[in-house]
Amino acid sequence: METKNDRSIDAGLVAPGEYAPAGEAQGEDARFSAEQIAHGFEVAIDRVHRALAGEFGLDADGRVDSRQAQHLAEVILGDQPLAEQEAALMRVGAFTPRPDHGFGIGETPPGEESDKLEPAGS
Repeated sequence: METKNDRSIDAGLVAPGEYAPAGEAQGEDARFSAEQIAHGFEVAIDRVHRALAGEFGLDADGRVDSRQAQHLAEVILGDQPLAEQEAALMRVGAFTPRPDHGFGIGETPPGEESDKLEPAGS
C-alpha cells in the first residue's frame, strides 16, 4: 500500500537554468472533475458547471487541467484574496504558481534584479 511518504515529489530542472523546488512542480499535468473543483473551492457544484460551460464550453462531465483550474479560480473566486484562490487550488491538487515566479530570471520584479543578471551591453 502506498502512503504519502512513499510518493515521489516531482522536482528538479524544469528548463535550462530553472529549478522547481520540491513540491512546486506537482499537479502540472493533472486533470480535475467538476466535483473535485467544487469540493476544493468550497462552492456549489452548479457554479462550477456554469463556469465550465461558460469559460470552456464543457459539459458537467468535462475535466480541466491545472491552467484551466487556475482560470476557474479567478472566475469563481475572483472576489476572494489571492491567498484564498491559491489555497483553493492547493486543496484541489492543481499546480499553483508562485506569485513571484512570473518575473523571469530571478525572484524579484524587473528593475530590482541584480545588475549581474542583465544582458551584456544594456
